[in-house]
Amino acid sequence: MPKIVFLGPDTYRRIPGQKEMAGRLQPVEVSQEWIAENEWRFARTHWRIEGMEPKTVDKGNDGLPDSGWTKTDISTWLKEKGTTVTGYATKAKLLDKVKATLNPSAPKPVVEEAVPEPKVVEETIYDDRMDKSTGDEE
Repeated sequence: MPKIVFLGPDTYRRIPGQKEMAGRLQPVEVSQEWIAENEWRFARTHWRIEGMEPKTVDKGNDGLPDSGWTKTDISTWLKEKGTTVTGYATKAKLLDKVKATLNPSAPKPVVEEAVPEPKVVEETIYDDRMDKSTGDEE
């Protein structure tokens, strides 16, 4: 869960967009949805946002994971496509898996070893009637 923290200068301050108060340096848990809607209220103020997941930005609006996507969203996309995601994976490794999923390697062709044909040796049979030097009949 994301948290907002009031950094000062006062001891207490009302949470922007709410009636609740927050004490200085006291983290207050808020929902991911609430922080996404109210993030603009914390710009250039005395607040810090912790644990907020960045928004997924789809570069090119093509629905394919890219560097703008979060790791969570990339993992979800890979699982939907039937690719297993195990253990710790960096964003770069997940994007490599996306490329492999989109462009599977071609199967290696099965090469059958050719069986050499036996050599046929033609024998010339010499008859007494043939001239052995030219092979013509006499």
